[in-house]
Amino acid sequence: MKRPISCAAILALLATGCTNTGYDTGKHLPQNEGANADAKGVLHVRNAYLRAASGQAASPVSPASEQTLYAVLINDGHKPDQLQRITVDGGGSVQLSGAATDIRPNQPVGANEQPLGTVTGVRGPSVPMTFTFRDAGAVRVIVPVKQNASQSPAGPAAATPAAPGHAPKHAPRHTPGH
Repeated sequence: MKRPISCAAILALLATGCTNTGYDTGKHLPQNEGANADAKGVLHVRNAYLRAASGQAASPVSPASEQTLYAVLINDGHKPDQLQRITVDGGGSVQLSGAATDIRPNQPVGANEQPLGTVTGVRGPSVPMTFTFRDAGAVRVIVPVKQNASQSPAGPAAATPAAPGHAPKHAPRHTPGH
């Protein structure tokens, strides 16, 4: 009689050990629709995306006259850093807003739909950009171009930036006929 109980106990212990592998990718991979990157593991670019001005659609052929750049910049370091510039690979230019330059520890910049700046002369569904920080250095990001809120079926809720380790809440998407 003791033998079946011992086997059952061993099987139960093995089964519980297999269910907890120790991986929590939700903490390490931001869940959003924009681009994400880390500079020296201290400065984080989260949910970077471009949005065309009202009435403009993204075009793979002709550059948009002006697009707004959104992203959340998070400094996990112990001292302030500074976003010095953002360059566009293959042409185009970025004009930073004044609030985007100083990044203090644990004080996200660009949260709550605050734009980092405007971008001109770019085309296509995604744009390679390099964010250069004074202390953390440069990080390259492929920034997607999103539709205007007036064109998007999900509306502005789909563009909520996420902090590291936190998934944004998305509005449910409904497909006609489902």
